[in-house]
Amino acid sequence: MVNQHGLLSVDMLRTLLFLSIMAIASNSLFSLFSNKTDAKEIERHIDNITALAQAHYSKGVMTTQCLAQPSIDINQLDIDAYDYLGLYDVSYDSVSPARPHSVTVRFTFTFPNKAHAISRYLTPSHHDGMSFYYQRPLDYQLVDFQHIDRVTGCIK
Repeated sequence: MVNQHGLLSVDMLRTLLFLSIMAIASNSLFSLFSNKTDAKEIERHIDNITALAQAHYSKGVMTTQCLAQPSIDINQLDIDAYDYLGLYDVSYDSVSPARPHSVTVRFTFTFPNKAHAISRYLTPSHHDGMSFYYQRPLDYQLVDFQHIDRVTGCIK
């Protein structure tokens, strides 16, 4: 029987190489998964803000009987305006006395390195620098538009 010298070191080298490649690949996959998860969380929060803003608008119309509503503030909604990734803000696109047609939610990243890593997975209407803007239609149906005073924008 002949002794084979160096076989153990070759197997050990292969194992170390394989483990190194797997560690690098798993770190990359974890970062990718983490960034996609953060992007989905941001957009889920934006969807929640949009739904709350639409409910707030509907409640305001029912209370005041006017389609034109004062500007909305994120603090009026029962939702957090800040999370570990950034800051949220909401507004209507309105020209008084007309009713607003959309809700705009702005998300601004707190950390630039997070913005660069996550932004490729976001789908905003537009963005500038660290702020991403999501414009969603404001759905509010009136049964009969004939009873609206065109001067005030209120229901007669």
